Amino acid sequence: MANKVELNLVIKNLKDLYTREAELKEAISNQEAIIKEYLTDNNLEIITVENGTATWKTVYGKTLDMKAFRQEYENIYQLFAVERITRRFKVA
Repeated sequence: MANKVELNLVIKNLKDLYTREAELKEAISNQEAIIKEYLTDNNLEIITVENGTATWKTVYGKTLDMKAFRQEYENIYQLFAVERITRRFKVA
């Protein structure tokens, strides 16, 4: 079991990791944007180069609009509604 001094260090390290994670996500997004721009400019959905393949294509799908369904069919919604209990972890 960790003591408060150890937890303080763990929380500091975790905050640093969260910062690095955000920086990595931004870097990834920037690199993806370059590939997407190339594909768009060249009217392509897929490209293969020495280091791999990149695809960017439109995907169609359908989902149930739960808000509209609930408003229109409240009684049916209540029959199938399931209550879930979750726990939220946050470090600030």
